Amino acid sequence: MKLPFNLLVLKVYHAQKNRVRPEMAQIGLSPGQPKLLTFLALNGECLQKDLAAACDIEAATISKLLNSLEENGLIRRDTLTGDRRATRIALTEAGFWLYETEIRPRIGAINQRSLTGFTPEESEQFQSFLKRMYRNLTGMTLD
Repeated sequence: MKLPFNLLVLKVYHAQKNRVRPEMAQIGLSPGQPKLLTFLALNGECLQKDLAAACDIEAATISKLLNSLEENGLIRRDTLTGDRRATRIALTEAGFWLYETEIRPRIGAINQRSLTGFTPEESEQFQSFLKRMYRNLTGMTLD
């Protein structure tokens, strides 16, 4: 059976999600939290609204995710002076440690398994194709 392109993309997405979620649950993270911690580890502190936009998460959803991460001591939130609506988010030392010792190695192993059989050139080309698709669909670029 030949799958239409959109179903092929969905099946790959779900296959990866089904590998990632149990790994993250083992370290106490719920869906959505690993990408927030990863973004902060790779990019440093940022405004909550920018974090939501970068991770494609709605404002109400990100608040819930951040509440849990803050309660667990993985992030800290600071209100910017002069603007109580603007909140800066940063990893705590515990959050960065969790990223380095648990999230990054586990996701790295899943990524490596996902790209088994790909040459380095094919892997780079595949990532380039995914970025181009994202730009085509959203008008935004990924770095």
